[in-house]
Amino acid sequence: MKKFFWIFLFLTACGLVESDVAPHSPLIVLTFDDGHKSIFELAFPEMQKYNYPGVSFDPTGFINSAGKMTLENIRELESAGWESGGHSVTHANLTTLTIDSARSEIRMNYEQLVNLGLKHRCFAYPSGHSNSEIDKIILQYFSIIRTAQDQRYGYPINLGKLGYVQAQQNDDANSLLMRVAHGITEGESVIIFGFHLFTEGEPTYITMLKMSAFRGLLAGIHKRNLEVVTLSEAVDRLIKLH
Repeated sequence: MKKFFWIFLFLTACGLVESDVAPHSPLIVLTFDDGHKSIFELAFPEMQKYNYPGVSFDPTGFINSAGKMTLENIRELESAGWESGGHSVTHANLTTLTIDSARSEIRMNYEQLVNLGLKHRCFAYPSGHSNSEIDKIILQYFSIIRTAQDQRYGYPINLGKLGYVQAQQNDDANSLLMRVAHGITEGESVIIFGFHLFTEGEPTYITMLKMSAFRGLLAGIHKRNLEVVTLSEAVDRLIKLH
């Protein structure tokens, strides 16, 4: 039986089996970390073709730096329906800092987002690291935390421990859509993807993704009539429903 289940998932991911008949299709959230310029230059135009919003987690100290998005870029994303979120000031691994330094990174990140007029409800762990003490500090400023672990979401959801599927250089459209197919089959409430860098050529870094894979993922999501929303909208809708 297990063999046939995985065959079904593969056929669904490849688009050979229609999967939009699931009684409770998951919401899709596409998140983007670190403010790399390729998010704005490559990923954003593809998202616009489908009118899909995303979530940009920006270390505020990186804004306007070489190879990173400008403040104007980020504001353009928000004007198109995107959500901004905290990611510390310097992208420091918060678990390696003193608790006072970690608190300063989090507080200043929040204050800078507010002062820049950017959205500031969500926070993503920089470098994927945190602990219970740091989580408590984050939740003093942000109400939603996205971690770095892939999780399966039913109901209810834990706003302080939302994970994600990290797209990596060896991923193609089918491998990413396999995760979508599994979520549909299992009746998940939301699937959160995480991206960093994009390239039209061959990836040179583990978190760099080929644009062909990204385009295929977006096309597959669209084909399955799945709804793409920001993290805040997904949370609000799921809380309202349950």
